[in-house]
Amino acid sequence: MAEQSDFARYVDARWPDLVGGLEDEGVSPDEARLAVAEVLLAGRRGWDRRVREEQVDVVIWAEVRERAGLPARPGDPVPHAVRPRDPRDVPEAWLARAEGLRAARRRRGVRRGIVGALVVSVLAAGWAWWAAQPSPPDVREEANPLPVAWYAEGELHLEDVVVELPRVDAFVVDGSGAVVRLRSGEVVRVGAGGDVEPTDEAPAGLDTTPSPPPVSGLGRYDVLVQSVPLADGGWAHLIDSSRRDGAQDAVRQSESGRRAVLVCRTVSSCDEPVTVVVGAGTIRLR
Repeated sequence: MAEQSDFARYVDARWPDLVGGLEDEGVSPDEARLAVAEVLLAGRRGWDRRVREEQVDVVIWAEVRERAGLPARPGDPVPHAVRPRDPRDVPEAWLARAEGLRAARRRRGVRRGIVGALVVSVLAAGWAWWAAQPSPPDVREEANPLPVAWYAEGELHLEDVVVELPRVDAFVVDGSGAVVRLRSGEVVRVGAGGDVEPTDEAPAGLDTTPSPPPVSGLGRYDVLVQSVPLADGGWAHLIDSSRRDGAQDAVRQSESGRRAVLVCRTVSSCDEPVTVVVGAGTIRLR
């Protein structure tokens, strides 16, 4: 080596012995030279301190053996005079190769660190997003006592489940579930099992008021509050039998008194009314 530092003199003196010692233990020539070069390069910084504080021949030989995949054998020094010096076998090219490999490993480490930081930031953002999401609505299994879906006291009653959905503006039956518009303007689809998911597809019935046929058989004090068409034909009507004055029905939506659902299969044929038993809150069929 052109450099005449203590490190350079050590490399010149020990290169044949270090390489030859590995080759004598079955390490291939290229692997032996690269292992020696990587260990020497790693020890170059702080070499003066190592010379003062360590038995360099012992430590370097143990590290070289480990790098080549051999047992370290602590306490054994570098073998001496195992190979004659070959002017064509110089360490500079192998030290340069080892430096290139070390630089490549550093670049990969930096990239992994950047990727790791990005992954952590994405996970943190995902966690923050997930934590900020509202809890899914409470769902309980409960058979619907009425022949239609209905909404009261912040709960949507489907055929087999009751789904907690506060602040509902309107809803319409859609298959075995329902499509609901919340007061926030968001439209969600509620499945038959109570699953709630956002949707961009709102049935036309969500924004239109149905026009029911005349209802026969209403009593003198029966007030028609709401009507919805049935999927298999006919109509379901929400009636209130408690008031003489129906002028406030659009506002009060049957907030008091006896409320019942009347199903009419035809204009002239209706089933017996089914009484709705809930608290004093609003009852709605749509």
